[in-house]
Amino acid sequence: MKGRNKIYTPLLLSIACAIGLILGARLNFDPTDELFTANPKKQKLNRLIDYIDYEYVDDVNTDSIVDVTVNKILENLDPHSVYIPKDEYQRVTENMKGDFVGIGVSFYNIQDTIVVIKALEGGPSEKMGIRGG
Repeated sequence: MKGRNKIYTPLLLSIACAIGLILGARLNFDPTDELFTANPKKQKLNRLIDYIDYEYVDDVNTDSIVDVTVNKILENLDPHSVYIPKDEYQRVTENMKGDFVGIGVSFYNIQDTIVVIKALEGGPSEKMGIRGG
């Protein structure tokens, strides 16, 4: 039995590799596809960040520079788009799950719309006439 495994294992591996090569060629993988190649615009930003990281005289937190850059890009793209940094993400998602917030409402975030469930009795929102629904 061990002698057969010595013969069949390399044979099966060779067949599997051949099938993989044939299927890969038939799927027409285009190595020049934009997804797989470096875009000059992306390279420009990457070179700038690398330059600041390695050549700038003082120590600089490039993560904060990237956060500011992403915010500026989104600001120019769409006034309603906002980048949430990793360290703030959990706090923001907790607030959007449905919670009591400083204005005195209980709400849920449904897709891109905030729905007020109810105004807390005696809270600022109730005094302003905000109601659930």
